[in-house]
Amino acid sequence: MSDARIALLAVLSSIQYLSCQGLAIRGKTDQASNLIQLLNLRAEDIPELQSWLARKESKWLSHDILNEMTEIMAHDVMRTLIGEIKSAEFFSVIMDETADITVKEQVSICFRFVTEDLEPEELFLGFYQTSKTTAETLFQLLKDVLVRFSLPVSKCRGQCYDGASNVSGIRTGLQARMRELEPRAQYIHCTAHVMNLVVHDVAQNIPPCRNFMVLIRDMVTLIRNSPKRLTWFQEFQGKDASSLKPLCPTRWTMTTASLQAIASNYSALLEFLEDLSLNEKGDAGVNAALQKRSLHLQKARQMVDTLREDIKCLREEGFQGFWENTTAAAHDLNLESPAVPRPRKIPRRLEDGGLPHCFQTPETMYRQQFFEIMDTASTCLDCRFSPSVFERMQDVEDFLIGKGDCKSIMEFYRDDLDEKRLRLHRDMCIDLAKQRGVRLASFQDVVDFLKGNQGEHLRIMLPEMTKLVKLALTVPVTSCSSERSFSGLRRLKTYLRSTMGQARLTHIAVLNTHKDVSRNRNLDVIADEFIKRTAARSATFLIKK
Repeated sequence: MSDARIALLAVLSSIQYLSCQGLAIRGKTDQASNLIQLLNLRAEDIPELQSWLARKESKWLSHDILNEMTEIMAHDVMRTLIGEIKSAEFFSVIMDETADITVKEQVSICFRFVTEDLEPEELFLGFYQTSKTTAETLFQLLKDVLVRFSLPVSKCRGQCYDGASNVSGIRTGLQARMRELEPRAQYIHCTAHVMNLVVHDVAQNIPPCRNFMVLIRDMVTLIRNSPKRLTWFQEFQGKDASSLKPLCPTRWTMTTASLQAIASNYSALLEFLEDLSLNEKGDAGVNAALQKRSLHLQKARQMVDTLREDIKCLREEGFQGFWENTTAAAHDLNLESPAVPRPRKIPRRLEDGGLPHCFQTPETMYRQQFFEIMDTASTCLDCRFSPSVFERMQDVEDFLIGKGDCKSIMEFYRDDLDEKRLRLHRDMCIDLAKQRGVRLASFQDVVDFLKGNQGEHLRIMLPEMTKLVKLALTVPVTSCSSERSFSGLRRLKTYLRSTMGQARLTHIAVLNTHKDVSRNRNLDVIADEFIKRTAARSATFLIKK
């Protein structure tokens, strides 16, 4: 029985390794599976495992047994993660859905909470299949998940979705149904998604931008869809040239990458679009910054306000520098100088007696287009980013730095906070900051003052104010954690693994996503739980006491 336990632990550790790496456990045949091949390799160093695999009777390696072992490990990981969420008291829900390789709708569930050190965390807790994506179906699914995890709806303080009508509807949408159960569950439309929509709106509403995007898309498609043309094109590329990338209509970071791939031919237009997006080369831009887990609403508002100011400054004094840089780059590439296109002939039935407007120089023509893009971008930012989303966070910031009262905060959070203690702790915090020479001018300043080891004693001494900061940080900003889980879904459920069951998919996804937690599991505890489930196992394997 002791030797059998050693073999069982080797099987469990092998499953743990394959799951964390996202590798298939089974194969076309049992003997060709990754697990059996790995066990045969490890048996050379583990004599007990070698004897176990040589047995003719039951080896406890059937498909159902392997699924059960994976389930036990995944549930152990999920209990640890749910324990972290419960210890934080308050949480927020992040949801998004996508279709897998078998065209089945998979809903990704993530939770956001704040640790004792005031560090926001977002945890993925599984995929859930649904036949419909209506508001009612998603609402019932979310309630079922909360019941399974023993997470009360009364502790939910935020919800973040992608903005589709089934989740964002103010009357029957998912967010409205959740707020009927818990009015303090503030809804946030994913800010990274909103930013992509802003740039998409600009590109679609300005004819030169729209035509350019269509041209790029057709050009890339022409080359990528033909192996012969792609090979031919590679003959003209340099050694360090990047490959052509498809153009995504909504993800601006992918749009920039596609444009950069053909920068040698269209560098002037690329600079134009890069100035428009205010994005630096690489991943350091507004879009990338809005996808960080540590981001909170107040910082997101500051980034959007900064973007508005930058667009305003570009409109006032940015064109001349753009024009000079563009014409210089065109000259370096030996491109023809820009020219004013011929005026189109107006049909006789549309003539009104006036003369059509004609630009005198190319510079005036592009100046008009530049101003149109800046104005459209500014308008789209104002329309997409509603000020009401950030009003509550502004009230919290004003109160924390001593510029406002807590009346609106108490009206919203009600019994979450004690008003008298909150005022007292706020005043104490401001006095302590003055004594230490720390200037509290923003919400981030307050967080930095209280977080980490240096602020541990302050968090203990000012619990009510710490709770308010935690509540503000708990509200999610983006749904990027759910979207990141889709990348794992694409790796785990492939064409060759399309018959994977839903429970197995969720268990493997949890183990693969939380590799560090999965690898730190105590396999002795997992083995004991597996053995105690049946009498036959208890008679075969030794139970560790």
